[in-house]
Amino acid sequence: MTIRTLTLASLKMFVRNKQSLFFTLFMPFIFIGIFGLIGFDKPQQIDLGVVSGSPTPSTQAFLKSLEEIAAFHIHSGTEADERAALQKGDRAVVMLVPDALFPDPAAIGSAAGSAGQAPTAKTAPRAQNVTILKNVAYEQQAQTAIVILNQLFDKTTLQIAKAPALFTLDVQDISAKKVRYIDFLLPGIVAMSIMQMAVFSVAFVFTDYKEKGILKRLLATPMKPQDFVISQVITRLLVAVTQSAVLLGFGALIFKSHIYGNPLLILLTVLLGGIMFLGLGFTISGLSKTVDAVPAIANIIVFPMLFLSGIFFPTSSMPGWLQSVVTYLPLQPFAHAMREIVGNGAGFMAIKADLAWVTGWAIVLVALAVITFRWEEKRM
Repeated sequence: MTIRTLTLASLKMFVRNKQSLFFTLFMPFIFIGIFGLIGFDKPQQIDLGVVSGSPTPSTQAFLKSLEEIAAFHIHSGTEADERAALQKGDRAVVMLVPDALFPDPAAIGSAAGSAGQAPTAKTAPRAQNVTILKNVAYEQQAQTAIVILNQLFDKTTLQIAKAPALFTLDVQDISAKKVRYIDFLLPGIVAMSIMQMAVFSVAFVFTDYKEKGILKRLLATPMKPQDFVISQVITRLLVAVTQSAVLLGFGALIFKSHIYGNPLLILLTVLLGGIMFLGLGFTISGLSKTVDAVPAIANIIVFPMLFLSGIFFPTSSMPGWLQSVVTYLPLQPFAHAMREIVGNGAGFMAIKADLAWVTGWAIVLVALAVITFRWEEKRM
């Protein structure tokens, strides 16, 4: 009865605290909104500058086909302007296109003679020189552009020569799951938000209570001290569950993110992660003598995990030695488990290693919290 009353009172205090609500709900919404709208999974276009004067109809048709290639962002201008843009790094490749890039097909047909023979070496069209200016600073993009242009030139040449097609492509559609960046980001943001809520709310609140002597006064009341602590833990676990549901629902509703996992397994993972980081929050509050010391201690621990635990980008993109280090950070297995459940519909057996790490960290951090936590600061 006492724990329930204290939990309800703690929930009311948490909801009325605008600062806590902002960092618990609105800040994660901002992260999801910004990164979701940016869309890092959209294919990057190659900036291609095209310089042409008075192109012939055949050349105009070729330039028109360039605009239909999704990989290119076409820029047209004078040679001086495009060279300047290339020097500034605004272009990966600049192509100088002759006006008569391709010969008139009618002229080729008449040159073959009335016998219908193929053009001889004397009558065959002369190869045109197409100058391509490559930005060596964007070597990969430039090489990709050159490969695409070569393919387009070869295709156009075969069409003009009316050569028969020797190959056909049999393209078969296979239904597969499309993983977007928002599907990768959302579970990581949920894990990050639970960490920040659990660590900062507990560390700030309990350090403030300890500094003001509130915790000391609680010892003089009929209430059991552990009841007060348990009610605070229950409050934040309820907030963590609510927070996860709201953020996942927001991602699914606004950005059409996919949620494949079992809700009960998501709940279990959220509770384990919440307990783990609550242990960290209580540990920090035990180490902090004043409220001013909380941000310094908490940020030293939390900030490296934010950027090294695969929240905003995969850890596979890191150097090998760094990957072996971040594997042991508390947030990494928690975020990975959430991502596997939510994004891939993984079952318990698939994430048992991650849950084992989270459980192990929870035991260690709760033990540290018990060792370091004080109802009041020791006086010298």
